[in-house]
Amino acid sequence: MSKLYVFGIGGTGARVLKSLVMLLSAGVDCGVDTIVPIIIDRDISNKDLSRTKLLIEDYVAVNKLNRANDTNKFFKTKISLLSGGLYLQLRDNAQKFADFIGKSTMNDENKALVEMLFSNKTLDLDMTEGFQGNPNIGSVVLNQFDESDVFVKFANDFKDGDKIFIISSIFGGTGASGFPLLRRILKTPNVKDGKGNTLPNWGLINDAPIGALSVLPYFIVGQANEESLVNSDTFIDKARAALSYYKTEDKKIDTLYYIADRHTTTYEHHRGGESQRNDAHFIELAGALAILDFVNPLKSEINFNRENNIIQHTTYKEFAIIKGGREIIFDQLADETKKLIINPLTRFLLFAKYMGYSVIEKDIDGNRKKVVERIDSFDIFKKEQKYQPYAKKFTGEFRQLDSIKKLESVQKKFVEWLLEMENQEHSFKPFNLMSPNCNDFIKGDLSILKFKDFPYKNWARVDNELNRHIGKIDKSLNNEECFLELFYIALEKLVNY
Repeated sequence: MSKLYVFGIGGTGARVLKSLVMLLSAGVDCGVDTIVPIIIDRDISNKDLSRTKLLIEDYVAVNKLNRANDTNKFFKTKISLLSGGLYLQLRDNAQKFADFIGKSTMNDENKALVEMLFSNKTLDLDMTEGFQGNPNIGSVVLNQFDESDVFVKFANDFKDGDKIFIISSIFGGTGASGFPLLRRILKTPNVKDGKGNTLPNWGLINDAPIGALSVLPYFIVGQANEESLVNSDTFIDKARAALSYYKTEDKKIDTLYYIADRHTTTYEHHRGGESQRNDAHFIELAGALAILDFVNPLKSEINFNRENNIIQHTTYKEFAIIKGGREIIFDQLADETKKLIINPLTRFLLFAKYMGYSVIEKDIDGNRKKVVERIDSFDIFKKEQKYQPYAKKFTGEFRQLDSIKKLESVQKKFVEWLLEMENQEHSFKPFNLMSPNCNDFIKGDLSILKFKDFPYKNWARVDNELNRHIGKIDKSLNNEECFLELFYIALEKLVNY
């Protein structure tokens, strides 16, 4: 079984991984059997990371309902966690940068040198909330992550034929510093663990195909307070400096992807921790597509230019849309992207809507806001359970089964993900998320739904397909497995771009 190890560095790395999981949930084709996500972030309490972690945990549970076959693509690709963990945990417990470098134990000459290199604000930086946009600090602190238990497990787990992909931003602190360090370690021969032993399979890792995504500025943050070191005015300069350095990465990486957005969203400034929560953005979805492009077997001749397993030149790629403007719909995507995502996203959204997950407006703290909730009046599955023949297998406490609750949790998160991208300054808005119907929720002039010359209306069309196919499902599947497979087969018949 082929595996892709995806290192998500910093908050952007976690958010791109989240978009990848959403795409895999919806059944977007993936060129490997298993994704192994590994997140590298000093600020392990940040909300972006914890939201990705919860989503992955739900996905892993639902993936067990999809037996290895080509019929059902929902949750088809396996996601495996090394030692059951997602984070590459650093060993030190130092909170302040000054403590990490041992300033208090230095002689006067070394203290003077450190004070010349770093400001007092930098030395007093609380690193439990990340590197606050300082790649120079990250380069020092992250230089130890090859000793992490997860990193050692990665070496033990690696097999011939596996691939590696790295996600990072280059305008902050963690990603900008972590990417070159990680790439260097992965290509360094005979790397040793904390006990001085050479890590296993390291020769395979040195020679493995390796891709990377460098995310340039696509958002800015509001005005910082006096205690913060993050300044959006420096994002472009940091990105330019990183790009200058990345010229040296030629022939060290097989394929390097770049992406950015001039229509930047402004996020409220936070130092990190629980308050560090950015809404999903189309840039992150496109970043996830870079991962899928890297392992696409039809792209191997483009993505891998090697002779005798030596990289001859690096392939550089960028992502673009056909038309500009503040709102992106399916019509504005290139044909290749349309063919990859339209059917899966539409089918999975239709599935979620059938289960009652809808976007509604509510008054929250005196403001009118759009939120995602399961609404009884829109819950077609609940309303039709008594009347539709297919539903006889899924009555009683069926929705209280843990695996089905996990499935519905992903469905709710999926609709929230779409809503968050819709609310961005540069919005991805291909659906009418507030529509309660099954036949008018897709924007643009696209022939997707196969409803021509059909006698039934609205959700009765979906019910009809479910009833038609329930008898064709593999009898060896249990009810939960049957449920997932049935909905994929029915929606595949209804939705076909």
